[in-house]
Amino acid sequence: MIKNIRISKGWSQEQLAQFSGLSVRTIQRIERGHNAGLESLKCIAAVFEMDISNLQKDNFSGDELFLGANPILPVRSVHETAKFYAEKLAFEIEGIWKTPPYAVVARDKTIIEFGEGRKNFAGTGVCVIFVSDVDSVHKEYSAKDIEFVGNIADRDYGSRDFRIRDNNGNMLIFSSPLINQKELLKVGNMVKRKE
Repeated sequence: MIKNIRISKGWSQEQLAQFSGLSVRTIQRIERGHNAGLESLKCIAAVFEMDISNLQKDNFSGDELFLGANPILPVRSVHETAKFYAEKLAFEIEGIWKTPPYAVVARDKTIIEFGEGRKNFAGTGVCVIFVSDVDSVHKEYSAKDIEFVGNIADRDYGSRDFRIRDNNGNMLIFSSPLINQKELLKVGNMVKRKE
């Protein structure tokens, strides 16, 4: 829908990015079918002069009721945090807003939002980021000046993961499921839900 509206207005992706305040890569990613963050959709809806609910309906497909979650981490400075995620973790900055101080970053299908509204709690956030190859991400980040917490390892809860802290102290857990995840959960201490 976003691509069709943009074309109907005779705008290029670069123009839509300029008008909305988003990056060209963000517009490209959304038009390729990746889910967009709420703030990005708000920006595009404002430029198109339409209700955001119309874009939200089009942003997802399938029969699922729950469509994912975006963490909103408490930070001291959105500018410094956005810089950290871009330079250290290779995320793209989708947007930075002044009022209220807020930012959105993304890498592939992972979107993380953060704001200064709860800056007194900066460093208390936890975010699990699911990746297809956790060892490859670990290798990429090991070459950078990043604070690791523990080692990469296979966990008895069925995942292989490693943990880092962002520049605020928020914990990021990068995780891939193990092939034998179901067996590990059966022998572990997982409480089974009632049928």
